[in-house]
Amino acid sequence: MQTYPVVVLAGYSREKPDPLAAAMGAERKALLDVGGKPMVWWVVDALRRSRRVGRMAIVGMSPEDGVDFGVDVLYVPNQSRHLDNIMAGMRALQAVEPHLDRFLIASADIPLLQPETVDWFVAACEAQDGDFFYSIVEQQVMEGQFPGAARSYVPVREGRFCGGDLFMVRAAIAHNNEPLVRELLARRKSAFQQVRLAGFRTVLKFLFRRLTIADAEAVFSRLMQCKTRAVCSPYADLGMDVDKPHQLEMVRRLVGARA
Repeated sequence: MQTYPVVVLAGYSREKPDPLAAAMGAERKALLDVGGKPMVWWVVDALRRSRRVGRMAIVGMSPEDGVDFGVDVLYVPNQSRHLDNIMAGMRALQAVEPHLDRFLIASADIPLLQPETVDWFVAACEAQDGDFFYSIVEQQVMEGQFPGAARSYVPVREGRFCGGDLFMVRAAIAHNNEPLVRELLARRKSAFQQVRLAGFRTVLKFLFRRLTIADAEAVFSRLMQCKTRAVCSPYADLGMDVDKPHQLEMVRRLVGARA
């Protein structure tokens, strides 16, 4: 069974602190306490217990942080900007294994992630022909599994979806499309701003809720010059990221209940 390396994004910016970390009086969101462990620990734990994950690189942390992950990881210095952290993590993994092609990318703020979900996501990506795979979760699935999550949703013809925080990407795609990816990440908090990159007709379809998931895949495939695929997950844990105080309290309660 093939395994894939993973970049875990635990980076931060001193110039623009994360709002949740600032609200909790901390500098780094990834190190906020969840069930007696740093938030990032739970993400790494799920990844290391997955059958489909190989070597891990954690961007934005070092051994001096004193977190025992229970597995060897590559520590990559913080780069402040989101895309720079992704690229730094990929380069660190390729320095150890030069022929790596596909990578998983996971954010450090999904502490409810489960290894079975990771296994499912990898298998779902392998079942399709594509270069960049982006996880999404339908609103009813998210709210059914995590009532009160209060995620932001994008309306398309098939329903309302939020973005997940687990990805699979070919390394060459990230390198070859760095300017566009940087622009998309800069607009990542606004679906409308991302859609604007695709042109007037796509904007109209989006506004009138005529845009389909297949439309979105085609648009981003054209923009990035690669095959982009949305992977609709029946498991909401890969999309339950922690951005607000009430979400932090929710995951703390759920992790405590599981323990």
